[in-house]
Amino acid sequence: MLGKLFIGFKREYIGGELQKPEDLEVCLYSYGPRSEVLIDQRKLILEPDVFIALEGTGTFEGISLEERLKNFLEKGKDLEKFASKMHSESTRRGHASLSTSVSIQFEVKGCSRIGSMLLVASRFGSYLQESQRRKKVDPSYFLCPEELNVKGLSDTYQHSAKACFDVYSQLCDEGIPIEDARYVLPLGVKTSLFVSTTLESMIPLIRLGLEAKSSKFIPNEVAVLANKISNMLEKVSPALFRARMKFNGESVAYPLSNPFKDEDMITKIAAENGLPSEPKLLDFRIIGGENVLSYVSGRITTESLGQLSHLVYASMLEPMSLVSYHQAIRHRTVPTVVESIYAAVHRASRDVEKWTAVPPTINRNSSLRKQFLDVISMALQTYAELIALGASPASAVYIVPQAVKIYVVRIYDGFNLLYPIGFVATRTCSYAQHEERGIAYKLWFAVSKTNELIGSMMGEKCKLLGYCPEKDWCPIILKYREYNDEIHQKFSNI
Repeated sequence: MLGKLFIGFKREYIGGELQKPEDLEVCLYSYGPRSEVLIDQRKLILEPDVFIALEGTGTFEGISLEERLKNFLEKGKDLEKFASKMHSESTRRGHASLSTSVSIQFEVKGCSRIGSMLLVASRFGSYLQESQRRKKVDPSYFLCPEELNVKGLSDTYQHSAKACFDVYSQLCDEGIPIEDARYVLPLGVKTSLFVSTTLESMIPLIRLGLEAKSSKFIPNEVAVLANKISNMLEKVSPALFRARMKFNGESVAYPLSNPFKDEDMITKIAAENGLPSEPKLLDFRIIGGENVLSYVSGRITTESLGQLSHLVYASMLEPMSLVSYHQAIRHRTVPTVVESIYAAVHRASRDVEKWTAVPPTINRNSSLRKQFLDVISMALQTYAELIALGASPASAVYIVPQAVKIYVVRIYDGFNLLYPIGFVATRTCSYAQHEERGIAYKLWFAVSKTNELIGSMMGEKCKLLGYCPEKDWCPIILKYREYNDEIHQKFSNI
């Protein structure tokens, strides 16, 4: 295993000056495949480039990796040149099986919620992120984009950021849970996260980072993050990474859910549907038609459920806070398309009350609700002021509070509708975040109206499992069966 490799480490600023999101740190912890191989009493370490190239030749030769390596060495072939040539030729033909074989595990420290929002948008990765639901934020967490410092706008930004933090602190002092108080925090609050993914999964973010240099909508932080991840990948697997980056053209990587753009289809879809304030079912379909359900109208088996998971689809137009969106894109089994954040901010600036998500714990206290909405309005005015003073939207957006609502379209397959570990079952749990929970229930009810049988098969995970898997059970399960502490303890010990 590789020891810690720090890419672009910088100390945090001490004193009144805020740290920049561009000062983020990327730390590589491990990578693979990487192995020691014993050939004729020689111990050889195969790094990913050579290891994957040798395994790639195995699709033509039915011999072991050790035998292939021995044959290469006996013929005096240069393994590095062989690997470089193979990766270049395979990647040029569009094969992704090689670039998806390189795995990396790294940590990002000091990036903003904007950086993490894009980093976790890849569907083919796993992410463990510092949670604002559980970790209280202090003033050292606030970041100020470099452009605002350069243009002398940092004071304007910091004044607004401080006001947001003051309200956040007051909400916490008043007993509001930190997971609800965080809605008032701007996007320019730092976070850290651990990422386990593949080389291929990072290509969309890296390409987006290259676009940031000529875009006023993609934050410069994205370019910095992409560059540091590129440097990391080039050290891990130089031949494969370079070959993959040479594969040029339009749409040469799996699309990334990206709100940092000018115009988009989702805003238009929302407008065509009357800008709904609640989630709206756009489409529900069963591949093969309703007759498919006649095959499973009796007892549902594991096999029939497995087939339905790929034959049933529902799509929803959903307005949600930026808090909820950040969580939504981490539900990797649900494809998500998001509108432009700049369209969402423009809409919220015209009607703060309508296009701001106010958590229930704040909403029921009229005084706190007013302070909450007032500071949201002030921050959105600062966003407009920063742009008027010459800042790019990509820098001004750091002051936008996470309570602002944005539209997404999400596509739910049968797995996410019907499985106890799918979206509906996990998000209707009483422990789920309140916005995602509300969306999951509305999805369930909307599908039930469209198809009663599918709706009857949906529900909370305790309904589908027959027991509550949480540490402490709640009354939801009593809707479906008799349950008590003794029964819960029995299942907890399984």
